[in-house]
Amino acid sequence: MGHHSWPPYATRTFGFLATACVCLALLLGSSGAPESAAEAADKAADRAAAGAKGGAAAGAAAASTERKAANSDQRRSFRRFQVSYLLVYLITMLADWLQGTNMYTLYSGYDMPVGVLFLTGFISSAVVGTTVGLYVDQYGRKMGCVLFCVLEIIINTLEHFPSLTLLLVGRVLGGVSTSLLFSAFESWMVTEHRNKGFPEEWLASTHGLASTGNGLVAVLAGVLAQLSADAFGDIGPFRLAIALTVLCLAFVLRWGENYGTQDTAEATSFSLAWRDVVGKTPVLLLGLIQALFEGAMYTFVFVWVPTVLKVAPASHVDLVDGSVVAGSSPPLGLIFASFMVCITIGGMLFAPLTAMLGLEGATALILALSSVTMVVPVVTDSFLLTLAAFLTLEACVGCWFACSATMRSK
Repeated sequence: MGHHSWPPYATRTFGFLATACVCLALLLGSSGAPESAAEAADKAADRAAAGAKGGAAAGAAAASTERKAANSDQRRSFRRFQVSYLLVYLITMLADWLQGTNMYTLYSGYDMPVGVLFLTGFISSAVVGTTVGLYVDQYGRKMGCVLFCVLEIIINTLEHFPSLTLLLVGRVLGGVSTSLLFSAFESWMVTEHRNKGFPEEWLASTHGLASTGNGLVAVLAGVLAQLSADAFGDIGPFRLAIALTVLCLAFVLRWGENYGTQDTAEATSFSLAWRDVVGKTPVLLLGLIQALFEGAMYTFVFVWVPTVLKVAPASHVDLVDGSVVAGSSPPLGLIFASFMVCITIGGMLFAPLTAMLGLEGATALILALSSVTMVVPVVTDSFLLTLAAFLTLEACVGCWFACSATMRSK
């Protein structure tokens, strides 16, 4: 199916949501970044120089100029470091997002037990995730990133073979690589940031850009996945992911190595985390809420594709030539891109919602609305209602991420 024959419900939905997202961003505006310590020091030095007299004024002005030059050099060095990290991180996340859109249909086309393969990946990630951080700290964060890239290349290569054994191996390795993705890269960046002597508050800038960029590349991944699936079938997005991961590996090999401290390893140990969970009721309750919500969310990740395939219209009108296109499958990549736009919109709505309802009230609303959306495909086979429910759920997920992060910070 070429892009000219994508069904109108998919293209119009994506276009409307993307436009709404941009308008919402413009409406909410930006409050501006807080002043950094370095910038505050510059201004203080300027005030001191302005208030001094005679020779003292010349000395203060010279000191202010030197400090500005040093801070300017540091900012340029920081920007170079930030760009080098974000380039790798966003390419990595793009490759990771690409694999989500057509995995179900690929396994179904191979006539494989899809549920078994998905569950194997989830179990592998849960088991490995409790310990992988310790080994990354011990053997090196760069080494962990390199291992992630190598594993991803192997995994996406194994996806080409309709063999249950090879696909199960890929899912087990996928659990390992997922744990590395969410531990090695960020740990390397934070430690390298501190090793280079950059101000601690500048970390927020990198985290913010990474979060925003991740949302954008998720949307891009949906579109690229659809284009590659149109060109090469369900295996197309995995081939593109291999190419991007090879590129990512080339950049990672240029990084320096850093390691975690013993204190960091102890702080991330499973036993200490377990004592905190069972010993602190608020932590236990928040953990249960997060586990239940994200359990439902990952269930949705598994069932949304077969649900859409079941209820999507069997034909549509081509917008270019007006012909009726029958027997085409729904454009899963474009629908996925619309989901990602909704997550972004949900994140934007977090601030106004909490301003009106408070954090607990906004969280309760999100949980209640999410529950309602999951009931819709159970009680109706209407494609439009089901799609609307799924889009609403994804907006709730985007708002939930911000809510849960805020609750964890407390």
